[in-house]
Amino acid sequence: MGKKTNGKQIAAIALLVVGLVGVVFGIFGIVGGGRIEPYEARQGVVLVYATASIYNEDGSVEQTGATGTGWAVGKPGQPVQYIVTNGHVVEAAYAYPKTYSNVSGMVQVYYSAAENDFVQAEVVYYSAQEEKDIAILKLPTPTTKRSALTLRESDSVKMSETAYALGYPGDSSQRQSLPAYDLDDVTITKGIISNRVTTKFSAYEAFQMDVSISPGNSGGPLVDENGQVIGINASGAADPETGLMLGMNYAILIDELTKILDQERIEYTMTNALSWVPNWFAFVFLPLGILALAGGAVLLVLSVQKGGAALASAGAGAERRSAARGRGPMGRHAALRGVTGKYAGQRFDLMKGKVIIGRDPTACNIVFDKNTPGISGRHCQVVYDPNEDCFLITDLGSSYGTFLGNGKKLTASVAEKLSAGDTFYLCDNSNRFVVVKE
Repeated sequence: MGKKTNGKQIAAIALLVVGLVGVVFGIFGIVGGGRIEPYEARQGVVLVYATASIYNEDGSVEQTGATGTGWAVGKPGQPVQYIVTNGHVVEAAYAYPKTYSNVSGMVQVYYSAAENDFVQAEVVYYSAQEEKDIAILKLPTPTTKRSALTLRESDSVKMSETAYALGYPGDSSQRQSLPAYDLDDVTITKGIISNRVTTKFSAYEAFQMDVSISPGNSGGPLVDENGQVIGINASGAADPETGLMLGMNYAILIDELTKILDQERIEYTMTNALSWVPNWFAFVFLPLGILALAGGAVLLVLSVQKGGAALASAGAGAERRSAARGRGPMGRHAALRGVTGKYAGQRFDLMKGKVIIGRDPTACNIVFDKNTPGISGRHCQVVYDPNEDCFLITDLGSSYGTFLGNGKKLTASVAEKLSAGDTFYLCDNSNRFVVVKE
């Protein structure tokens, strides 16, 4: 009897330790959660189109201007209203009308040119190219069509660190038959930080880099491996004789921007010591940690009670009966939880039957908006099998695929087994789910 009691106590202590670790990692996911894949930073990127109309004395009208890239600042999970870009992108639309009485300007922010989805923005801060070369735009109303990106202090960036530039480079757009200028058209290029310099042609401090950028990239974000913004893509060196780019490009330090944001009292988000922790830690480790703590506490109480063996036996019988009804250990329900995207944090009970995910409201239980990129009408389905005590996921012939957490793409109409805690995503990591026992 003594050995059995000791064994239960050891198991209880082990569960309590595991539970504490799970809760700690879950809290890390709540407090941190600023880490994303570099390409996911496109969720904050927009096209900026700035034009100036020149009214001549003969009644004719000429237009000039520029296109560039912008990106959103603000608080995570909240609608955004401010867009950052380069000063030279909006120069014609903003500076010319202040100099010439016969010129008017307009700055537009595009979410999708193909869908004619854009708004007219107000320039609330402007610095010329030879100065800080930064402009801040204010949208007419806050929007959820883009997400605020997290910023990282410049002093924490190391030379030779990998960096990624996101934007709408003109060369890439010209080679497309019908560029939509939406999220799917954002281009990403990769390189390293080569140096930290103060340029002669302006008053800003910049990272010198070999990350490829070209006209159209101007104003776009330069991000690190965790998708956090470390600079604003601004310019590149060209051969004075041939005009060819030399592969030596510059991005304005993010510290130059944060000084302006503080001055203008515009909210933004800086990375913290726990930014390496992915968001899904909160949804996976926190509930599992709580369950482990509860299980450890119950087992510890049973281990010190007389007749513990009989109680444990009765509990095991109850557990088997519960499992036969489709519940796991401790009477837990099988469920599906959103990790990222529209349904992040939401729970769907799998005990009520299969769940179909997609854009078709007549056939799906979890319905995405009709314009959600990468999601098919009937994308995939998830079901819990109480006999095997496992989850089954099946791709329903989606256009862009269903992927397991390890990156494996599912074969259409072939069921794949999942265990509690396994994740999967639709098209890319912006729509990730996890199967759990709660």
